[in-house]
Amino acid sequence: MIQNLYKISPKKAQILAHDIRWQIMELLSNDQTLYAKSIAKILELSEQKVHYHLTQLRDAGLLVPVGIRPIKRGRAKLFTPIASNFLLSLTKHDVNDNKTTFDMIFSKNFCNNGKFMGKIVVGSAEPHGRYDAISRDGFLTGELCWYLGNHITMQRGFVPYYVSTDLNYNKVNGNKKTNLILIGGHITNTLTAYYNDVLKSKFDIYFSENRIISRNKDFSHPAHGLIALFKNPEAHNYWVLILAGVRSLGTQAAIYAVISDYCDLMGEDTEFATILQGESYDGIHINEVTKVLSKMMPLD
Repeated sequence: MIQNLYKISPKKAQILAHDIRWQIMELLSNDQTLYAKSIAKILELSEQKVHYHLTQLRDAGLLVPVGIRPIKRGRAKLFTPIASNFLLSLTKHDVNDNKTTFDMIFSKNFCNNGKFMGKIVVGSAEPHGRYDAISRDGFLTGELCWYLGNHITMQRGFVPYYVSTDLNYNKVNGNKKTNLILIGGHITNTLTAYYNDVLKSKFDIYFSENRIISRNKDFSHPAHGLIALFKNPEAHNYWVLILAGVRSLGTQAAIYAVISDYCDLMGEDTEFATILQGESYDGIHINEVTKVLSKMMPLD
């Protein structure tokens, strides 16, 4: 789901207050591989009627797209409810609908007067490091920059100046005394590997080969991802944010969680580490973050 709780207007509540539309929402919340024809078969309705109700829900913003599924005579659009719970309230400010991961992570730690301060570092697309690895996470940097660009005051040359590969960063900026956002695991991002010992000592979480280990538990699914925020050990006035996965799919899950404002995955304390489970409908793209597998605060 995009959100756990979504506050709706009376007008949208009227759209939900229909037996067929409510049944469709329940089906899609439990199985995102369903499309109009399969929903029609389950509910014993005409496909045309199901299409009509799907359109009503989509136009009201109560469904969001999660992908395309090839079918016998073309392709079917897949949708999921925008939230698992809906709230209709007469009072104001009882739920913070506008809370974002930007507020929780970036605004106070990586920005100054609305401007981004730091460096986004992604693994090199050329063979490098201990494993002679090639990073395929470059497009995720663009996703994160798009998210940040919607919240901060845009600076001249934002992307080329603030984003670099790990090899270029080490060559040009050997001094790590700055805010750092590291995209990719220890195999593809040498800076993530550099801070792996910090993760272990601070949270008892660390990368080892193709898995994440958290207090003697192994997380090795390709869609397992890690979000970790901690003080930069090189300079305590700065921060390090690691968005990484067991594999590229897990890194994508971590990025997806941030740009989709999955605030419940973030720690309430200033420093935290969260292992999450992403879900992919095609084995290539993350379309949902399903659950928190481990959420750790600093040991000391």
